[in-house]
Amino acid sequence: METIGALVACGASLAIGVILGYRWTLASPWHLITGVMVGEILAGVYFAMSIWAGRHFPGLLDPRLVGLNFMALVVAAGFSGGLGAWFGYRKSMGRGLF
Repeated sequence: METIGALVACGASLAIGVILGYRWTLASPWHLITGVMVGEILAGVYFAMSIWAGRHFPGLLDPRLVGLNFMALVVAAGFSGGLGAWFGYRKSMGRGLF
């Protein structure tokens, strides 16, 4: 259950990054920075929701797996959000994805 939540947060980071990059019109480095920030915010939301679920439903989550997934998600969600923002920005400029 913990890993599924982390994967959903990483996928949401990618999707929001693509949407953000596609609608972004400023200079190039700013969309990457905001994409990474979106990924980090979603990692924090994952951790907060895991803490909430662990407090309200004892025994539902394994704290060790939540911590390990959070550490991996800090890196993966930031990278995923930045990558999505980069793809969306390139698509909006009409240059294709690669």
